Amino acid sequence: MFTLGALLIGAAAAFVVGLSKTGLPGGALIAVPMLAVVFDGRLITGATLPILIVADLFAVGWYRSHARWDVLQAIAPWIAVGYGFGIAFFLAIGAANGVLETTIGVIVLVIVALQVWRMWRGGLAPVEPTTSGRSAAGPHGTIGGFTTFVANAAGPVINTYLIRLGLPKHELIGTSAWLYFVVNLSKIPLYIALGAWSTGGAFFTVDSLLFDLAMVPAIVAGVFGGRALFVHIPQRAFAVVVLSLSAAGAVKLLL
Repeated sequence: MFTLGALLIGAAAAFVVGLSKTGLPGGALIAVPMLAVVFDGRLITGATLPILIVADLFAVGWYRSHARWDVLQAIAPWIAVGYGFGIAFFLAIGAANGVLETTIGVIVLVIVALQVWRMWRGGLAPVEPTTSGRSAAGPHGTIGGFTTFVANAAGPVINTYLIRLGLPKHELIGTSAWLYFVVNLSKIPLYIALGAWSTGGAFFTVDSLLFDLAMVPAIVAGVFGGRALFVHIPQRAFAVVVLSLSAAGAVKLLL
């Protein structure tokens, strides 16, 4: 994992995560299949998490005053339900070879397909935001909780829910920043416990944490780059690139 190629792949993933947290939502989806080139098994999920948390710190610091706590309270219990399914999944697969990689690949491909469908539908028949979207907290929270626990890939699911609420731009960014920060922090003790008390290996190792530490400069570059370039980079073009590369990475996991 400390070869030049692995470090460059990790830095690229970390940079895009930083971009996604401060200016280009959805970009973090690509990080998991990219890091799957460097790691395998549970270390794919575990190595991605610290990178996300470091980027979350910047997002929370910049947008902390815009969070809608009532929205967070509505979806939090359902995310916990999704965690339960995620824990059951890891306990069920144990040390089975290749099952986690296949599952992550399928999750990423499904999310890519949903994002493409949303882009296509949005271009032809935009859905009007509605504050009655609170009724969607259950399915979005449960699915988002499972996908973030297993593959750190809940962004598109949760973003869809927040968009349905019709929140102003700053409230959407602030709410999602706090949500991802708290969600990602809450996974740490659960991953440690699963790694210690179940088969399948650890989510974190000394080497994986050192690798994540080496990615901090790329994360910082990404978060500042995202904030500075937000108005200059076409959102749709960036989304197409991210979705294409994410799909390619997911196919590689499946193969």
